[in-house]
Amino acid sequence: MRAQKGITLIALVITVIVMLILVAVTITVATNGNLFSHAGNAVKGTKNAVLHENDLGNGEVNGKTFNYIVENALNGIDAGV
Repeated sequence: MRAQKGITLIALVITVIVMLILVAVTITVATNGNLFSHAGNAVKGTKNAVLHENDLGNGEVNGKTFNYIVENALNGIDAGV
């Protein structure tokens, strides 16, 4: 008797069914677990952090320039930082 090579149609159908079940479960968990809203909040937080870092890079702290803060500190004035 000759050895059979290859995949059977039944094995292929079972594999496709298992993959469809996994996709359905993944989509359900992603939507019910608020995955997309958490991702949106993370994007907003990242954008805010980038803006704050840009301000620091430009010498601004809480909307005031570094020079303003130093001059007020040298003159004994509270810079409000």
